[in-house]
Parts: sequence; C-alpha cells; structure tokens
Amino acid sequence: MQKTTRRQFVKHVAATIGGLALTGPSTVFATSKPVKIAVYAPSHCALPAVHAFHNNLFKQNGVTVEIVYSSGMPDIMKKLVTGEVDFGQVMSPMIFQMHFGQMKFSQTPLAVTQVLGTNGGVLGISAKSKIKKIHDIEGKTIGVHSPLMVHNLILLLLLEKYGLNPNNIQIKTVPMNKIRHSLTSGEIDGFINPEPLPTLMEFSEISKSLLLTRMFWQNHPCCLLTCRQTVFEKNRQMVEDITRATTIACLMLDNIAMRKPQIEKLYTFNTPFKKLPLERLQQAFQPRRSDFYPFPFLSAGYVIVQQMKKANLIPFELNTKVSVNSIFKSDVAMKLIAQAAGEVPGTSVPASAERKESFKLI
Repeated sequence: MQKTTRRQFVKHVAATIGGLALTGPSTVFATSKPVKIAVYAPSHCALPAVHAFHNNLFKQNGVTVEIVYSSGMPDIMKKLVTGEVDFGQVMSPMIFQMHFGQMKFSQTPLAVTQVLGTNGGVLGISAKSKIKKIHDIEGKTIGVHSPLMVHNLILLLLLEKYGLNPNNIQIKTVPMNKIRHSLTSGEIDGFINPEPLPTLMEFSEISKSLLLTRMFWQNHPCCLLTCRQTVFEKNRQMVEDITRATTIACLMLDNIAMRKPQIEKLYTFNTPFKKLPLERLQQAFQPRRSDFYPFPFLSAGYVIVQQMKKANLIPFELNTKVSVNSIFKSDVAMKLIAQAAGEVPGTSVPASAERKESFKLI
C-alpha cells in the first residue's frame, strides 16, 4: 500500500471544498438529464452514494445526479437492466448471475468500478440461544434474506472452513422484514445479514452476535457500484466522474477520524437513514464493524465466483479469473483511487489489483 503524504494532501485539498477537485474530470459530461443511481437505503452500502450526493461530490466532479431510492435488490437490478437508472448498488453475486445470464431477466453484461461497502455483516443468534461457538450451529436453521448476497456465500465458506457438514444445517431464505419475527418465533435459530438490521435487533435484545463477518474474512466486499457494460464503453468519462465522486465518499467514510462527523452531517438531510436513531446508525456503521474501502480487488472476486460455483449459482465451467476480469474494472478503479487519495488524508492506494484473501477461524 502507498500512503498519501501530507504534502500531497495539502496540495489538493483546497480544490476539494471550493469547487471542482484538481484531480477531477478532464472534461465535464454534458447531459440534458441527471445520471440516476439506484440504492437500497438505509443499508450500509447505500451510504457512500447518498453521502456523495449531499456533500456535492458529484457536482464537484462535473456530473448532475439523482439518487433513486429503491425497494430492494431485484428492483434495482430491473431498473438497471432496463435502462431506467444508469448505476446501481447491487449485491456482488447478483452481478455475476446477471452478467452470465443466470437470472430471470435477459442477460445483461455489467461493469463494476467500485466496492461500496466492506465488512458489515453479522452472524446473529437469538438473545436466548445457548449457542456459544460456530460448531454449535450444526443441526440449526440459519436465515438469509437472499442466496445471492455475499453473506450467504460467506456462511457456506464458514461451514467449509470449520469442517461442518452443510447437510446438517438448514439455510432458509427469509425476507429481511421477516427475520425479526422468524427469530422470535423459533422458525430460525440465527441469521446472517448486513447492517444495520443486526444492530437494531441487538439493541432490542432480540439477538446477539456470534460472529462479525470481518473476523472471518477481513475487508470482504458487500455491494458493488455497477453499470451496464454499454454505459461503461460509450460514456467512459461520465463513469469515471461518478466513480471518482463515490470513491472519495467511501474514503471519507472509511477514515476512522472522519466517519462519525460525516454520518452526523448526513443525518441532517431528509434521507431514509433518518428513519433510524442516529445512535443506532453510528453503532451499526462503526469502524471495524462496517467499513467502506472502495477498491474492487480481483482476488475478492475470485473467492465470490468460486463459492457461487460450489453453490450452483453460476455454471461450474466458467473460468474464474476471466469471469472476474471481464466485470471488475480494476485498472480504472486503480487510477481513480490514486486521484481520490489526494482528497482524503491517510488514504492507502493498493500496490496491486490482487491481494491475499485469508480466512480466520475464531
């Protein structure tokens, strides 16, 4: 990792606040209508795009944006593939399924320019449960809100690494708005889900954490910023300007010293995040519980694709590296995070598009 020096930061920061950042677009994308970005809020991964919008980061990077609040991931995907929106916050496994024609929608090649959230998942159990360790979930029922969320793949990988027989554990799809009831009624013994739901349930003394997903796979990606491949190819400058803005937002939120005041500032605007108490948001999105490092590491994509193959979510014969490299635009992301690093002190720029992905047994 390459650290941004204070000299480099001072050189660029003046332009960040007053207008178009020095490292911003070389040309302004001219359009008669705003670029539409669909998000599912108040989720962890919706925060960067909403933050970028209300902090004028899109305007500073030469683009006018409309944030489209959506009812869920299927709604976002439908809007994305039909062209109703230009970008979407989408669960990473769903992107691979759509790209390779494995969903009910017609096959639509997609491009990923950024990770919107890292970590942020919790394997929770009933507050009254006698489960003490991972091995105790054998014979139990664990709820997931979608088999196409990365947390479901993490659960399957967790079972594999712990040597647990997946046939002895029932993984049940439960809509997110039903997880609370399913847990209290005894329909499920636990769940794995992204924030802020786990924090809200813990505060209500309905559940408790058995494992934070980052403790098993540190800095794993959650949702990704994606657009249609045709949009990426035909409007490359606009795509870079959008991604630069959301990358800056992610880096600001990922900065431990900056995160709390940034969330407090965002809370002053009328967004879906205001539906939740500010204290609960701060708890759910606290550092090392939910994070925001934006670079789309190819190696993380390889893990996701391998797990999807094992779960029969995509054809096993697909070449893992070719598949990920066809979707993850890590070369573009590398350029943009290097530019964005000048806007946020203490930012680390990856030395490579791949890293060692390790899994820790607790």
